[in-house]
Amino acid sequence: MTTYWTGKVVIKTEDDNGKIKKTTEQFLIDAVSATEAEVKIYKEYEGWNGEFEIQGVNKSRIIKILS
Repeated sequence: MTTYWTGKVVIKTEDDNGKIKKTTEQFLIDAVSATEAEVKIYKEYEGWNGEFEIQGVNKSRIIKILS
């Protein structure tokens, strides 16, 4: 059975005036555990020069994605 996780990430970027701007991004992740979901988030930001922080990874109640 497929398990989905939701991940919340806060990224920090600097605007043209030098102010730090925080943006929250959310992901739906196909993973078997919370640890695997976090690893996938880290891979998503691999090579990115800015700062980011994983706020949390929670098991989703979504059972299937229909396309």
